[in-house]
Amino acid sequence: MLNMQYNSNLRSLVAIATLLCGHRSSAFQTPAVNLPSTTTAFTSPRFLNQRQNAQVLSTQKLNLKGLYMSVEGDFDPDAISRDVAQSKSFKGKLRSIYKFTRPHTIRGTILASIAGTIRALVDTPSFSFATANYSVMLPRAIIGMVALLLGNAFIVGINQIYDVSIDKLNKPFLPVASGEMSKRFAWMSVLTAGIVGPIIVKSFFPPLLFKLYMMGWTLGALYSVPPIRTKRNPILAGLTIATVRGFLLNFGVYYAVKDAIGSVFSWSPKVSFIARFMTIFASVIAITKDLPDVEGDKVCMKRI
Repeated sequence: MLNMQYNSNLRSLVAIATLLCGHRSSAFQTPAVNLPSTTTAFTSPRFLNQRQNAQVLSTQKLNLKGLYMSVEGDFDPDAISRDVAQSKSFKGKLRSIYKFTRPHTIRGTILASIAGTIRALVDTPSFSFATANYSVMLPRAIIGMVALLLGNAFIVGINQIYDVSIDKLNKPFLPVASGEMSKRFAWMSVLTAGIVGPIIVKSFFPPLLFKLYMMGWTLGALYSVPPIRTKRNPILAGLTIATVRGFLLNFGVYYAVKDAIGSVFSWSPKVSFIARFMTIFASVIAITKDLPDVEGDKVCMKRI
């Protein structure tokens, strides 16, 4: 009798564990688990309704997660296939272009530009926020930001074109790797950004800034484009990212603001610290950013 009761309790515990595992895995679209017939208490209409409601809620949460994460970092094949299917519409094309520019790099560029602008203004005693000519400064700042974002789009875009085989394994959510954006359209976007950006800087900013911009433009291209392709060498890759994202961006923004307000450029201890810190920070990013891609890179190297 005790043995029968023990077996019955054991089957019930197994059924509960099976039910919980099946409930958790439903969010990942695995088949539902059939419960043993002995667990009639867990197949009542009330319990099934609760389970179905929980499954619906989990699915809704997953869909919401897909809406927010499929822009970048979502490996869900269903989310990727939906993006590919919708890419032919105008809204879909805008979305693919946005993903193509790698939004996290856009945020970094904008934050660095704002920080550099504020630092330059604070370091200028003759500048007054109350009496500043914003009708001249704001349009110039917007033009400069557009040029920076175009340069950013050129660098990350050309990287996706030449890394498409690697991205299919490591970052299949990117628009070129997933097929959401054709290579032809990707090249059109890259060439547009790579041509318009330098024209803007050449037309509206001092010669030194144009030279700095083109230095970053060239280093960014050489990072991905063969035969040089500096990303293959960890030291050259780190130096490239540190120079472009660390030194050139921060120095360029600071110099541009000083020029816009008619102030003579000079290094201050605070600006020197910012430039050094961001250069080191960018070097760390260059070293660590490829760690999640190690397995995919190994597979691609075996194919070569």
